[in-house]
Amino acid sequence: MKNSVYKRVVGAVLAGLMVVSPTQMIPADLTAFADMSLTTSPSHTRDEGWYKNYHHEIWQADTPNSSSMTLHDNDGGFSTKWKCGPNNSKGNFLARRGLFYGLDNPKTWKDYGGFTCDFDCNWWAGQSGNSRICIYGWAQNPLVEYYIIEDWKNWNPGQDPSAKYKGTAYIDGSNYKIYTSDRYSYTIEGTKAFTQYISIREKTRTSGTISISEHFKKWESLGMKMGNFYETAFNVEGWESDGEADVNCTIKEGSGTPIYEPETPPDPDSNGDYFTSSFESGKDNWGGRGGASVALDTKNYYGGKQSLFVSGRTKEWNGTSIDLSTSTFVPGSTYSFSTGVLQKSGSATNMKLTLQYKDSSGTAQYDEVASVLAKSGEWTKLENKAYTIPSGASDLVLYVEAPDSLTDFYIDNAQASKSGKASSVTTGYGTVDYSASHDDPDTSDAVLKNVFSSYFKTGTCVSYNELRKNPDFIKKHFNSITPENELKPQWILDQYASKSRGNNVDPQVKLPDDTKAILDFAVANNIPVRGHTLIWHSQTPSWFFKENFDDNGAVVSKDVMDQRMENFIKNTFNMLKQNYPTLKLYAYDVVNEAFDPGNGNLRQAGFSESDGQSPYMYIYGDDSYMQKAFAYARKYAPDGCKLFYNDFNEYNDGKVTSIYNFAKKVHEAGNLDGIGMQSHLGTNYPDATRYKNALNLFSSIPGIEIHVTELDVMLKDGADDYAQGQYYKNIVQDILDCKAVTSLTWWGTNDGASWRSSDKPLMFDSSYQPKAAFNAVVGLVPPELWGKTNGSDDPDPQPGKNTYPANISVETNSTYHQIRFTWDSVSGADRYGIAVYLAGKWRIQTQSLTSTSYTTPKNMTPGKTYKVAVAARVNGTWDVAGAINHAVTVTVR
Repeated sequence: MKNSVYKRVVGAVLAGLMVVSPTQMIPADLTAFADMSLTTSPSHTRDEGWYKNYHHEIWQADTPNSSSMTLHDNDGGFSTKWKCGPNNSKGNFLARRGLFYGLDNPKTWKDYGGFTCDFDCNWWAGQSGNSRICIYGWAQNPLVEYYIIEDWKNWNPGQDPSAKYKGTAYIDGSNYKIYTSDRYSYTIEGTKAFTQYISIREKTRTSGTISISEHFKKWESLGMKMGNFYETAFNVEGWESDGEADVNCTIKEGSGTPIYEPETPPDPDSNGDYFTSSFESGKDNWGGRGGASVALDTKNYYGGKQSLFVSGRTKEWNGTSIDLSTSTFVPGSTYSFSTGVLQKSGSATNMKLTLQYKDSSGTAQYDEVASVLAKSGEWTKLENKAYTIPSGASDLVLYVEAPDSLTDFYIDNAQASKSGKASSVTTGYGTVDYSASHDDPDTSDAVLKNVFSSYFKTGTCVSYNELRKNPDFIKKHFNSITPENELKPQWILDQYASKSRGNNVDPQVKLPDDTKAILDFAVANNIPVRGHTLIWHSQTPSWFFKENFDDNGAVVSKDVMDQRMENFIKNTFNMLKQNYPTLKLYAYDVVNEAFDPGNGNLRQAGFSESDGQSPYMYIYGDDSYMQKAFAYARKYAPDGCKLFYNDFNEYNDGKVTSIYNFAKKVHEAGNLDGIGMQSHLGTNYPDATRYKNALNLFSSIPGIEIHVTELDVMLKDGADDYAQGQYYKNIVQDILDCKAVTSLTWWGTNDGASWRSSDKPLMFDSSYQPKAAFNAVVGLVPPELWGKTNGSDDPDPQPGKNTYPANISVETNSTYHQIRFTWDSVSGADRYGIAVYLAGKWRIQTQSLTSTSYTTPKNMTPGKTYKVAVAARVNGTWDVAGAINHAVTVTVR
């Protein structure tokens, strides 16, 4: 890079309390096969140049260590090692190699006919900081730094609060999420403003073909202009991390002529196979397609001792799939594809092997490879010994489906071979387990709060009518309740009292009889309560925003609305504390549904509830009202009441990012404890992967809690109870797998009581009888775990065996403005540590405590709120994750 200085800027911090250096390393058999090596150090931070027709650069900063890069001689690849953390130095590193055109190049990428990259990367990075492998480069006019990220560790730029979500592109067999981000830093033109263009692959990979130009084309269709072309390179980056990588890489320019002659397609192995999948050591790169999930099965198999079980299909095309590389499976060439299939639906079912691909125009096509009528309970051969991949095809995905049924099925001994080779499967052979199957067992006598007691609180929403109808059902199954409507602003705001004694800034609240009945029930039966909701554009009377609390008054100013919000929140919490001093109010939805369900932006300003407009936005115009609401709630909420932002369609692109960015910001300010995912779902949308991605993104915020607040699943597109059950099963499994989830609430007790009763969205029918969904969900948890805790406290799957302190108690002293923490001792611990979450990072206060208590210094700032984690060192290891997940939020009095 001529006359340029690089400074890598990464906009995120992976929080950590006490970090232990990782011991995992890249396998020792990685070999460098080049004759040119480069090294950087604190005194020599950058090296760049040309070697074998490829341009290269290695660069490091802010680290006392050294890094290395060894250039491959026979392709554009390289091996590299870096060490930038954890050393509190904020070390930064990159190594890249590719095609370079230089400053002020008059050509654009289109003038080169496009670019592709074939790569295979074996890499490792530690748990501190973050790292990625990607295509990287610059363009000028406008000045753009771009990334096509194929795999990443710990964090990606889409999680940066400043990143703007632009859309999704399906390229090379996966969706990529597209973002832009405005930056000001060192560039190829010196220090100045520039824009980043970013594509992030959802189905991450470490090998394959990257159609670089397809990203450029998509970006420009979204208004992201690519100007004069500077470079394109394969890049390995690390920030505050240690790692190693070995990259084989060929970047091609134009119509496909590479820098080196393209490799001929590989020959099959000595048995004539390009790949075989016996599932003896794993899933062999097969994954779920659509709503389906895949798992290894040890009771039904054709050969060996395992097969791949496919379940949770909500559409006939759902099944299991594997990506095919066009460098091996060349369009226009002929191959043999086969697998063994087994289904146990009780009747014969068509099974089908299909190739999905894109034609030369970029249009998705679906071509039948093979089909067979498979008997129930019999391993059946599914085979085509001479299938020709269509010419010009790209993005190849081979998948197995049952086009006429939603049945679960199994595959085994799948293979792709040279043309003419027969399958290894003989119909009628293999092992079939007839004594037991994956059909959901009869668990109708199970109790929900006991089934999930070792995971989270289990709740339902409650109305006064439902409470009168069947209170015993609620007491039997749930250890958390949410008033369905009875704590919403329109129920508890008192207009007459507000006008008479509210002095224009002090809205008065009341407890209607229906609300009291629900809270009386909760107290009498010792059931914790989620409050829902305080600040909402909907179901809030318009007079709340008008002068003198009058329906016909003028809209109030920000200053007046600030006072009204604070007093409304204060009065609500005070009313609950005074009338129900023993009520276990463990969480409250402070702000509800503030983002537009379509694009994820803040809602439009206005007073039309039917159009989804927000009076708060009319007054404030930005999210400042939300931030203030959380600050007020933190000030007045009773001890032990955690504060949540709650929303629906929370898994949709755009909205998921907006919620993440807002929650992270307010959480870091100490005023938000968690995110409420309403989860009003349907059997047709979203698929489990989309929902899981949202869980993963939200739970990546250190110390955040997730509550699934309003779960239901509508029957859609003719789905039956069985399909609904399988969908529920996949979603709840993802919830169980997410350690950040501490509460799961179904939005209603039964179909008849549901707000969407015509769609029959709950696990019990209108007669309170369990449906297939109930059996499917309950069957996820082994009976030996049922009732491990009573669900009323923070669940502990292994009492007495924690490696983090539990039952953390907090005492505040308003005289000396200090806080005392105490906790249960941890078996085997020789030290305890305290850390505080400040300015987006966990900061250690001490890690030398030998007692189970800690008292802060005196004269801390009254009203200031902190998130505090207590960790234990057991056998020389600190359980960082356990400490963060059980952090407490405290306010100085």
